[in-house]
Amino acid sequence: MTAVVDLRAVALATAARGWPVFPLRPGAKKPPVFKRWPELANTDLQRIHRWWSDNPRYNVAIATGPAGLHVIDLDPRHMTPPAADLTEALARLATHLSQPAPPTLTVVTPHGWHLYYRAPELPRLTCTVARIGDGIDSRGHGGYIVAPGSRTPQGDYTVTESRPVAELPAMLVQQIIPPPPTPAPTGGSSRSMAVHPDSYLAAILAAEAEQVARARVHLRNHTLFRSALVLGRLVAADEVSEHDARTVLTNAAAAHIGVEGFTADEAHRTVSNGFRYSRARPRRIRRNDI
Repeated sequence: MTAVVDLRAVALATAARGWPVFPLRPGAKKPPVFKRWPELANTDLQRIHRWWSDNPRYNVAIATGPAGLHVIDLDPRHMTPPAADLTEALARLATHLSQPAPPTLTVVTPHGWHLYYRAPELPRLTCTVARIGDGIDSRGHGGYIVAPGSRTPQGDYTVTESRPVAELPAMLVQQIIPPPPTPAPTGGSSRSMAVHPDSYLAAILAAEAEQVARARVHLRNHTLFRSALVLGRLVAADEVSEHDARTVLTNAAAAHIGVEGFTADEAHRTVSNGFRYSRARPRRIRRNDI
């Protein structure tokens, strides 16, 4: 018989660590109960009691940026070849670094592991998708993680290594900082051959992000909508999660916020509209063609 988890107690204990929380749908990791979760994530105990009194089955999310966390998300399914266990996944992470990542609080997820690190105040680190390597994402400002204690039909989120949260090492900070924009092409072909499906997917995400970041003021909303259509088709086919696709587009659009009246709400609506319109046209990456 499955043990009952007091998710309100989970939320309160998480907030007691100074980590702002907010509720997720029961048994799910998305979507958040509140569309404005970045503003509403909180450590206020009365508010948390009220949220989980409304529905004690709400899962618990941690807003990573406000919590001062940067979490490395290891997904062995997307590593090349797939990692067999945490030891092997950490070894794959180490191949992208000058030395192994320091031990820290580690949570097993339905599809991998979360490594919790204390984020530096500067630079301000946002979320990344496959920037460090295949199957290695990260959550920072603009993102969230599902807290240990939460449950989904695919599996539970459980602490597997109860350690103090280590400081994010400089070698990882350098991997997470976005690279400088590439110069605009002056000619020739920009097409490159991808050697692995997840490299190919990462290239699609990077290309759409660059289109949005470089958009001219009078074309930025149109460009953002078009890129949301492209990534929305991949979301519809479960090639990429909606959270990751939205993070990529939101980060790319961040440079436009506040310029000639463009707002974060407008960017959010545009991305949501693109995802909604593309639901009926899923795009699957044909693995044997790569």
